[in-house]
Amino acid sequence: MSDNEAMRKMAKLITYLISRQDSVPFREPVDWKGLELFDYPKIVKKPMDLGTVKRKMERGLYETIEECAADIRLIWTNCKTYNADGSDFYLLAESFSKRFEERYKKIDMELDANNNQDDSLVSPLKQHSSLDVKAKFAANIFRLSGMELGHVLQVIDLKCPNALEDPESSADANTRMSLNSQVDEAQVEINVDAIDPRTFAELDRYVKDKIFARTTGEDIEEYEINAKRSKR
Repeated sequence: MSDNEAMRKMAKLITYLISRQDSVPFREPVDWKGLELFDYPKIVKKPMDLGTVKRKMERGLYETIEECAADIRLIWTNCKTYNADGSDFYLLAESFSKRFEERYKKIDMELDANNNQDDSLVSPLKQHSSLDVKAKFAANIFRLSGMELGHVLQVIDLKCPNALEDPESSADANTRMSLNSQVDEAQVEINVDAIDPRTFAELDRYVKDKIFARTTGEDIEEYEINAKRSKR
């Protein structure tokens, strides 16, 4: 199974989960204001729902099925974190978690089996995919706000200080970016190749989430503007 086929199967799995009659609590973000669950944002730090996962999938914001699976697992984890052990919602989340893992395991195993068939062919493909991911990261980071960019720079400075370079003392490369930091107004260059895989995955996920949230907000704003115009 190729990566594209695996992603298509993940999309079908998401559609299956949403289509279930008992998936209603997980289809859209928790309306904690409407439900007067004012402690919800204090307990659940990163909300997630199946509708958001589906939209991120449709926009191509997942590079791997593992990234998608992590968001889906977050849905069940959030529900079990907020609701008491043994409650109806807790048990429902546990049931969905088991159902998801059973189906996801098959997709993951088929993908692994395909990748292990010929390492000599897979390795170059993985390397090319890695370069594509870094290139997208380099392009997306320029779409961040000053505060968001400051967060990225802080994480890199804390975990991979060697990835921050003086642009005047480094050679040009496809995976290097010269940025005018809006935090300290100093020019800094990020060498993406010097960021360790774990930190890069964390930052890539952060950047994608921020861009997705912004584009979703823009879509809603445009819809509201068009709706007002149609009423005139």
